[in-house]
Amino acid sequence: MQANIVKPASAWTRTLVALTAFSVMALGVIGIAAITGVIPARVPDMPGEAAQTAPARAPIQIPFSPSACALCGTVESIRITEVRGSGGEPGRESSITRVLRAAADTVAGNKGDESAKRFTYRVTVRMDDGSYRTVSLSNPPELAVGDKVRVVEGRLVRA
Repeated sequence: MQANIVKPASAWTRTLVALTAFSVMALGVIGIAAITGVIPARVPDMPGEAAQTAPARAPIQIPFSPSACALCGTVESIRITEVRGSGGEPGRESSITRVLRAAADTVAGNKGDESAKRFTYRVTVRMDDGSYRTVSLSNPPELAVGDKVRVVEGRLVRA
């Protein structure tokens, strides 16, 4: 049986690997410095003239105005609507769901009848652009008519 003999790398190979690693690191540092602005960009004007530093760009600023908010509005009205039953259509609820609902009602101490009263709170918001949106909530909102709000993903957030 013959053993694999590993020959040590030659001095030339080690030097070549070291030079490659150093050049990759140096180019990376120079690239990062150029991107971050540590090294200023040079723009030649005319052939034969000295290069000048490129003018700095001013950041773009968008002025804020309340009318620019597409999600903002004012609470116009809050209506309470009574919902009877489980909210689903009779006969469409599976028997497993009915058993689980009855067990949950028993544990919670509810009577479990289908005529249990539930309420939906419908909040109408007059948006800043003049349109109206209605948001339905299952819990009473902590808002009043005239409050400034934002409609974010079907929820109301006080502005």
